[in-house]
Amino acid sequence: MDATRDDEAHITCPYCGEPVVITLDPAGGGRQDYVEDCAICCQPWTVQVRYLDDGSASVQVDPGD
Repeated sequence: MDATRDDEAHITCPYCGEPVVITLDPAGGGRQDYVEDCAICCQPWTVQVRYLDDGSASVQVDPGD
């Protein structure tokens, strides 16, 4: 695993609007798509993670339904 890659992201839940910190898995590859539930309201999100050349993560969270 590359220690210079982001391993967390600060996002806002698309359902409840609360700020949430999610853990990222740099070892999962440069492009990741998965479903995760909000820790506050438990609604499902679709999460897209794209690692850029500098190791930073571009994270998009959309409603899962």
